Amino acid sequence: MCRHACPVSNASGRETLIPQAKMARLNQAVKGNVPWTAASTEPIWGCTGCRECTNYCEHGNEPGLVLLAGRAEAQRRGAGHPKLEAYPDRFRNRDERLVRQLRERVPSQRISDDALVGFWPGCDAADKAMNDVVDTFDLFDRIGAEHVRMVAAEQACAGYPLLAAGYPEMFRWHAAKVAKALSRFQTVVVNCSACVYAMRALYPAEGVELGCQVMAMSEYLAQQRREIPRPEEKKRVYYHDPCYLARYAGVIDEPRAVLSRVAEVRELSWHGRETECCGGGGLLAKTMPDVADAMARRRLAEVASRGGGTVVTSCGTCSFMLKQNAPDGVEVRDLPRALLELIGG
Repeated sequence: MCRHACPVSNASGRETLIPQAKMARLNQAVKGNVPWTAASTEPIWGCTGCRECTNYCEHGNEPGLVLLAGRAEAQRRGAGHPKLEAYPDRFRNRDERLVRQLRERVPSQRISDDALVGFWPGCDAADKAMNDVVDTFDLFDRIGAEHVRMVAAEQACAGYPLLAAGYPEMFRWHAAKVAKALSRFQTVVVNCSACVYAMRALYPAEGVELGCQVMAMSEYLAQQRREIPRPEEKKRVYYHDPCYLARYAGVIDEPRAVLSRVAEVRELSWHGRETECCGGGGLLAKTMPDVADAMARRRLAEVASRGGGTVVTSCGTCSFMLKQNAPDGVEVRDLPRALLELIGG
């Protein structure tokens, strides 16, 4: 039932990347019928964890979670993906760079290690859309949320990429450090769908408890939506549901409630729990970059076929993947940036 539902196999055209084939390859490796080599286990890396296959599975199977466990076993056996060589060091170096970047670009008075509400932009936003991160504070000011402060932590990423790369122990260690930094906040507003999923579900699953409430950006803005100024004229926009928000966290109505205050929201054919993945999850953009880009182009093809327009999403990673693959006539905006533009900020 799920054969048609994998965006990775649909975009690549490879039979070895359908859900059944990926699970079968992992099963054969576990049973010893195929060797634990990078070549033989390559299909288990062709997954974004988007959960679309689970959405159609009559048995409720979770290939994404099983394949993550398979990646950890592959790493333990020295059969990790060649493009993820020395990944823990690369992750740490990037995380340290992004922390420095955030502290250099965000005004010091907007950074705190102890506040009522903290802002966690996510690593892809900090890496590839720093102007949007900084301007998000302008949006907070416009809606009466001047008290929101950037989380002053030694980490910029919640750690999900470590798990996706097959390093669960390192993920657990990193998660504990993030949890300690966030414990001094009552609420933390997160603008990355994978971070929301990691903090809400993966942290507790690994025995790491958060002492704060974690809200997706769209959830927080939905609470403040009456403070969002209405424009004189509403423009039309499409909304793209991030997989980790729609299918894992059930955050579907909130971004639409926010956008509908300032725009006429149009739906893509596949939306809500049936949204299509942009290719940004599961480290696919590193292990199979051509396939990840093809998935993003496939996602935006419908908008292009309708004459183009603006696509809004509520995740820094989705925003980046879609933006870099947008065809002529299609513009992509992350939710805070879209709101600023739509209300004339």
